Amino acid sequence: MIAHRGFSSRAPENTVAAFDLAIGAGFDNIELDAHLSADGVPVVIHDDTLDRTTNGSGPVSSLTLAELRELDAGAWFGDDREYAGDPIPTLDELLERYAGRAHIHLELKSQDPDLAGVVIALLRERGWLDAASGGPFDAPGLTITSFQYEQLQRSIALAGSEVRHGWLVQEIAGDTLQAAVDAGISGIYPRAPNATIESTHMAEQTGMSVRGWGVASEADLLQIYRAEAAGTTVDWPDSARAVLEGLSGDS
Repeated sequence: MIAHRGFSSRAPENTVAAFDLAIGAGFDNIELDAHLSADGVPVVIHDDTLDRTTNGSGPVSSLTLAELRELDAGAWFGDDREYAGDPIPTLDELLERYAGRAHIHLELKSQDPDLAGVVIALLRERGWLDAASGGPFDAPGLTITSFQYEQLQRSIALAGSEVRHGWLVQEIAGDTLQAAVDAGISGIYPRAPNATIESTHMAEQTGMSVRGWGVASEADLLQIYRAEAAGTTVDWPDSARAVLEGLSGDS
């Protein structure tokens, strides 16, 4: 179970509170999203605009780090304003905070051609690339992911193919799988409702690891599980674990 944007069903997504909650609950695989600020600093937020998860508006890339840090990334969550005032975290602070304690699944979210280079330089400086060649869920560990093939190509060119990279796709198909192999990508990650046991086995025969994304319901969770993927991102990892433990109990 990879805590999607942290424990995002219980705390505001992509905040320190959400990541701390996930790790405290025993989920040491966490997923986060990276964009660049106007002054080129990697910050952790999902959308390319600020409107949905902060009290700001407009593109993330239009504000400097100092301006972004003035925004409230927690007040929107829930009714009691428990997380009001939580800031947008920087990637650097999360790398420092969770060093040695987590496997970070780091999504290169924006299309900015500079993003991969800045992120790889920071990962190298912080020593995280040393943990990026282990297993797909080993903690500590690192997986760099993206929906964008070009971003993964940039990242692999800078970090090396020995660093684990995963391609987020709608479904696993023959041409997609071949493109992943050609690029030196080590994992291919289909949307959970589209996963099949046949496609998982096809990918594994090339040496790819397979895990899911886009789990919006218990049915999606069961689909990716029965497709024999190795794992998935999920907003509610505690409930998902209980569902799968229930299946094991039934057997």
